[in-house]
Amino acid sequence: MTTFLVPIEERAVLLQHGVPVRALAPGKHSFWTWSGRSVIRFKITDVVFDAPPEVRAVLPDDWYTEVTLGAHQRALVSRDGRPVRFLRPGTHRYWTLDPSVEITILDIDAPVPELTDELRSVIPANEIVDVTVLQHQRGLKYVAGRFVEILGPGRHVAWSHADAKVAVTVMDTRIQQVTVPGQDILTRDKVTLRLTLMVEYAPTDLPVAVHAAVDVRDSLYLEAQLAVRDYVASVTLDELLDRRDALAKALEERVIACGKELGIDVRRVGVKDVILPGDMKMLLNRVIEAEKTAAANIITRREEASAMRSMANVARTIAENPLLLELKRLETLEKVAANVDEVRLVVGKEGLAALLPGKAAAESADQ
Repeated sequence: MTTFLVPIEERAVLLQHGVPVRALAPGKHSFWTWSGRSVIRFKITDVVFDAPPEVRAVLPDDWYTEVTLGAHQRALVSRDGRPVRFLRPGTHRYWTLDPSVEITILDIDAPVPELTDELRSVIPANEIVDVTVLQHQRGLKYVAGRFVEILGPGRHVAWSHADAKVAVTVMDTRIQQVTVPGQDILTRDKVTLRLTLMVEYAPTDLPVAVHAAVDVRDSLYLEAQLAVRDYVASVTLDELLDRRDALAKALEERVIACGKELGIDVRRVGVKDVILPGDMKMLLNRVIEAEKTAAANIITRREEASAMRSMANVARTIAENPLLLELKRLETLEKVAANVDEVRLVVGKEGLAALLPGKAAAESADQ
């Protein structure tokens, strides 16, 4: 006797010289030993199975069922409410021995069902597009290479198949900066200087920003570079240093116009650094030093002239009023006396008479 054991989670088919002869349910099966006998085993826990028509012919009808899916159909096989297999177009057979096994047919022209983690784990990555767009982003949705719509913040899920391949490009809508590093430029008066620019922008027309240029940042970089070269070549160094606002304005007009064609809003174009050669710095420092020295001399002469005019006015006033001179002398003596402990005044007879006029002076003189 030959014995075959079929576990509870399996089903089997007995073969005689490779030809299916009967299905074997779980349990112990004994047969007279006979050469050419073998068994095909199936794991019913795999739910979906493949078997030739000759094998299916000996399987009981209540053990399995089959479903045929069209080109725009997909199916989910679930067990105990959990998805376990994802089926694509074609004919599929699955075991129905477990009553908890269910099959759900999906139409890919309809919205994707709620995408749980369990469902996401069984659906192949190329069957759906699952994109999360953040608050500062927007998504550009393409179907079969054609732009369809702009996606706002949130999670977006869509079917993707050969006839309608879906792709989503996520764009950052925040303000961004492009730095144009030092550019060696020759001015009209043949002075070489280095300028560093900064361009601040934000995408406004997202489809245009993606479709108009391969890289918006590179396009802005090139436009700002060409604009600053054209402007600097048309002015002298003194004009450039005296009118930096004019440089920024000229750059803004040109770069903003370019930004509109690229679907972006250029907020600001500024000059971060102006670097001159070493010898030119020394010359400019000398010029500035000479200008400041000349300005200081002018101020000094102006103040000296003002002081002389003031002294002339004082002298003229004293000449017209001699008594003011005596008051000035007394004021000076008062200031001197405030700084010494004792003041001795030595005068002659004439000086005493001048200090003590009249009769008092005469009496004092006799004494």
